Amino acid sequence: MNRSKFIAKLTGFISIAICIIYLLLITIFDFRALFNDYFSDLSNNMAVIFL
Repeated sequence: MNRSKFIAKLTGFISIAICIIYLLLITIFDFRALFNDYFSDLSNNMAVIFL
């Protein structure tokens, strides 16, 4: 009985850890996409100024 509770808690902890890692990765990649869009727009605006 004690072993089954330990396995249940271990799998629960692993699943929560996977969810947190997934959310962090999605946040980082979403921020990178926003950051890249900002710099591409900035470089297009600078090209217009120099022309």
